[in-house]
Amino acid sequence: MPGSPVIGAASRTAAATDGPWVALEACESRIPPQLLPWLAEPGLLTARVREVGGQAMQFSVLRLAPAPLPPELQLRLGVHDSGCLLREIEFARAGERWIFAQSVFPDSSLARYPWLADLGDSPLGEALRRVNDADREPLEYRELPRAHPLARAADPQGDGPVWARRAVYRLAGAPIMVQEVFLPTLLRGASRREDQ
Repeated sequence: MPGSPVIGAASRTAAATDGPWVALEACESRIPPQLLPWLAEPGLLTARVREVGGQAMQFSVLRLAPAPLPPELQLRLGVHDSGCLLREIEFARAGERWIFAQSVFPDSSLARYPWLADLGDSPLGEALRRVNDADREPLEYRELPRAHPLARAADPQGDGPVWARRAVYRLAGAPIMVQEVFLPTLLRGASRREDQ
């Protein structure tokens, strides 16, 4: 999966939003019960994934590249930047992608925190724990239709909708956004692990 040509092409517009992102309470009844604990996870997702996936869980950076920042995300983040840095990663086990995440770093935030571009193979969530003045706004949720660019970037071969969540973090006021897509392989893989 790393290096898939679909990632670069599909995710050029993956930061764009074309529908409502809502609070968990507004969509909770539509979320599959087995997926709900993952979406509602209040702590670091990285820690939960590693706990469930075990030693074979792999974290990979798929893409780190400049991209346009769509007007709707400029509005959501409260910036006037026309560009951003996109960082796309996956958590995979046994060759199966469980979770796809896209981090959006507006140019102005990147200028204040250039280390965001130099995370390498370190998960962003773990790096943010070391930032003194980092606040996360309430999580937002959405069931992404198959045609949504973020869904296509996350699962190019998929044929149905996928659930995603996103959050805006403010580092001393400088915003970044993290969007996480939870794939059907997550529940299948986690279930197999529990059965072992």
